Amino acid sequence: MLSYEEIISGFSQKMLAGDHNHVVFLRNIKKRLGSPEQAFKTIHIAGTNGKGSTGMMIKGVLEHAGYKVGYFNSPALIDDREQISINNILISRNDFVATYYEILNKLSPDESTKISVFEWWTLIMLVYFANKKVDWAVIECGLGGTDDATNIINAPEYAIFTHIALDHIHILGDTVEKIAKAKSGIIKYGTKATIMAPLQQKAAANIIKEKCSQVQVPLILSDDIAKIKVHNRKINIIATDFTLESSFSLLGEYQRENLKTVIALVKQLMREKVLISLMPLKQMLETIKIPARCEKIASLPDVLIDGAHNPDAAYNLAQTIISLRHGRRVIMILGFLKDKNYQKMIQIYQEISHDFILTEPDNLQRKLPVAILAQNFNNHVVQAVNVRSALKIARQNAKPDDLIVVTGSFYLVKDLINDD
Repeated sequence: MLSYEEIISGFSQKMLAGDHNHVVFLRNIKKRLGSPEQAFKTIHIAGTNGKGSTGMMIKGVLEHAGYKVGYFNSPALIDDREQISINNILISRNDFVATYYEILNKLSPDESTKISVFEWWTLIMLVYFANKKVDWAVIECGLGGTDDATNIINAPEYAIFTHIALDHIHILGDTVEKIAKAKSGIIKYGTKATIMAPLQQKAAANIIKEKCSQVQVPLILSDDIAKIKVHNRKINIIATDFTLESSFSLLGEYQRENLKTVIALVKQLMREKVLISLMPLKQMLETIKIPARCEKIASLPDVLIDGAHNPDAAYNLAQTIISLRHGRRVIMILGFLKDKNYQKMIQIYQEISHDFILTEPDNLQRKLPVAILAQNFNNHVVQAVNVRSALKIARQNAKPDDLIVVTGSFYLVKDLINDD
């Protein structure tokens, strides 16, 4: 029997993604495993940006309501096991190995070699959640929706759509309509409701509305669900049928929009008596922490890290920086993957800063070489061998009241999480 480390090492040699028609292949395997997702209720989340923040807030509400909640998200930042957790406890190495072999024993040798890394994690997640008897599973799509491995589940209780924008265009399509179409496949007959995040582009919203109509699933729009004010880490929520005040530590203008999506779901869950009060929402707001989403990791000078990796996320981050800088100089540490639209992100950041330190993310195959990145700047920019070196340079050149922002990829910022 292989150890956890040996299994993970073997995963790294497998396909990074499956074929476009692998969902049918995986559903057949899932049936052999007893359709494990039938043992719990599911909230399925798709979108370009905001899946992680929205998912963590939803699971936080359900956990504070007393439910046993499985959570599946990617990518992992520090430990691969972050992708599968129950009530904030990561899957143990022993449980991972046992679940892996439970699945492997149902596969032919040929089948086992055709399963990609993410597909393995998806199958292990479903079986593990069923074995541990979770009440709810909050499951984030990895990429897209229709052809995503997570879409092997039957109709979820709720399908959630965070903001949809251009990303992974070589796989999902080069227009917002095509991307929304790819993601809309998580809406199925039997889903109780679809909830759509605020500020969707009209083209994306129309695709989601059309799919809901086709499969007769109610669509809930969260644009006007509540007015939200945040000041000095205090939040005030004014909805049509309730008001709520709480502490709230998340930075980022975009988190208000994510929270509106969560509030729309909370109201639905209260109608169905899944929640009996607003207390779980309040408790979530008071305790929520989301790594690498406008996360402050140091002071004097302030250091923020954010995994923004596409123009839509970069724009949202830029708006947050504008709201936080209060006349301060902004020093930006940037590093991107070469398959991202880094040129557009650079343009966005050049609107708010003139001080850049360039480096490379921790991803050997996909990193954009810093020398190529530097060619996109007219003025001289500082280059660093890695993000830690870049941060050291930034601190040496910063005043105590400056603002340092590290962004471009989760693969860039992950080395700084819990580092200070």
